[in-house]
Amino acid sequence: MKKFKLSLFFILLAPLFSTSAVADETTMGNMYQITASEVRQLPPFCMGLSIENFREDAKSLKQNISVPGQHTHHFCHGMKSLLRGDSGDKKSYETAIQEFEYVQKHSTSKHELLDSTSLYKAEALGKLGKTGPAITEYNKAIQLNNTYHQAYARLADYYLKLGMKQDAIDTIKMGLRFSPESKGLKNRLHKLSADK
Repeated sequence: MKKFKLSLFFILLAPLFSTSAVADETTMGNMYQITASEVRQLPPFCMGLSIENFREDAKSLKQNISVPGQHTHHFCHGMKSLLRGDSGDKKSYETAIQEFEYVQKHSTSKHELLDSTSLYKAEALGKLGKTGPAITEYNKAIQLNNTYHQAYARLADYYLKLGMKQDAIDTIKMGLRFSPESKGLKNRLHKLSADK
């Protein structure tokens, strides 16, 4: 499970492909299918989706690996839509939210990706400027898994983006109570303390 969390944490930090590449790829074939460049940026388990989820250029990347949880193809398509949104197709953030909501509505509480689903739904909401719903969704990810240090970190970063420094500090401190060994949270707190 920790491997999945770490993979998900670094997805949005990975170098993204150019906006022109997205435009070229999205005009070809089925927009629902994942391209080769997208597959390489998604969590490794997304390579285990059924073959119809891949465009022709991505089919060779499919692997016979287990896919965690329920409705994981919707989670993977939500992540794909986040990538497309980050590359300039802002409507893709709405698609990402719809995919993540599908996972939330149709999964049992035991689905191991529910906390990540809330985290990345929050990311999409924030990128659309939906501040209140984004904060609610970040907190939902934390409620689902109070040791999910990436959720605390992302919420703190979002608070900082909004100019809410004290909320960011409070969030980091709360995260450190549940994940005291998190280097990312410790580094954030150190930087914010030094900025005073």
